[in-house]
Amino acid sequence: MTNYRRKKRPTKETQVRFRTNKQIRHDEVRVIDEEGFVGLMSSQQALALATERDMDLIEINPKALPPVVKLLDYNKFKYQQQKAEAGKKAKPDKEKTIRVSVRIGPHDLEVQAKKTDQFIEKEHKVRLQVQMKGREKAFPDVAKEVMKNFVLLISQPYDFVQEPKLIGDSYFATLKPK
Repeated sequence: MTNYRRKKRPTKETQVRFRTNKQIRHDEVRVIDEEGFVGLMSSQQALALATERDMDLIEINPKALPPVVKLLDYNKFKYQQQKAEAGKKAKPDKEKTIRVSVRIGPHDLEVQAKKTDQFIEKEHKVRLQVQMKGREKAFPDVAKEVMKNFVLLISQPYDFVQEPKLIGDSYFATLKPK
């Protein structure tokens, strides 16, 4: 006989849960407030201090001996945690890649150089790539010359993170703004 019941999925614990106020069940705790270290005291004394200051008692580090608790407004603490999480997630890609061929024309090279100038002006790192295909791979000195001309056309001040270098079938260089 088969079981047609749905299996329960394990719940994902995405946020770290902090014990607050009466949930803290340690005899002695280390109390910190916004100015700094307050002292070692019993949980009841710390809770009394928190209610006296009209704040919450939040367990920051339960594994320490004695555990560390902080006097804060819990909503303010949750807001700070959310901001920290959002700051970790939102990291924009600041490296741009400009790829050109060995057969590129002089005007097209100037257009790509202007695009590179715009990226450097916006404080992006720029990775330059001169790609060789087929029989072009037999003449890497031509690709090196195209890379040299390309770098000379860039007008914004820059530094090399990586000097022009042959890797596989392409010449690569990485620039960063000064």
